[in-house]
Amino acid sequence: MFIKICGLTIPEQAKEIASYGATHLGVIHFPKSPRHLEFPQIKKIKEAIPEKIKLVAVVVNPSLEEVHRLLEIVDMIQFHGEESIDFVKRFPKEKAIKAFRIKDEESINQIKPFIKEEYLILIDAYKEGEYGGTGKQIDIELAKKISKLTDKLILSGGLSPENLEFLLKEIKPFGVDASSKLEIKPGIKDLEKTKKFIEIARRYYESIS
Repeated sequence: MFIKICGLTIPEQAKEIASYGATHLGVIHFPKSPRHLEFPQIKKIKEAIPEKIKLVAVVVNPSLEEVHRLLEIVDMIQFHGEESIDFVKRFPKEKAIKAFRIKDEESINQIKPFIKEEYLILIDAYKEGEYGGTGKQIDIELAKKISKLTDKLILSGGLSPENLEFLLKEIKPFGVDASSKLEIKPGIKDLEKTKKFIEIARRYYESIS
């Protein structure tokens, strides 16, 4: 079971959402994002949540030094840019998620080297000039094709309590990741929506386990 709520900015919200049954929480370390956090803020969120909940830092084309510094605080790194397989392989596999913005069939070819190496793969909807958190829903047919290639697929892109059950049954991903559709404004979650989202996800994964 992999249920990640991403784009958190407030330690108190992170603690509350952890209590709802999320398995992973995400923070953004990317200055161009409205949800960007610096190292001290990320540390505060890590300190607010139980140890069993994994904290994931989302980065876009980071330096080696940045990743090493983040891994001193967080449990995992989500590479959300154009990072190469050689770059990602510099870090422990259990600490890495490689994200892809899926535009078309050609996008699937970019994923294959990471599938071969058995990395956790996250797929998000493509939007020109954006690196995620857009709320745009991913193409279902493309997502299904990718799901057939790997059993380590995390589904992202416009997930909400309204569409989650349908998408889980259609695509059957290993995990789910939601952010903007659960927000009041960037970085601030609607706790009622977030709780409902986690309940739907947990019910699905418990039913198939």
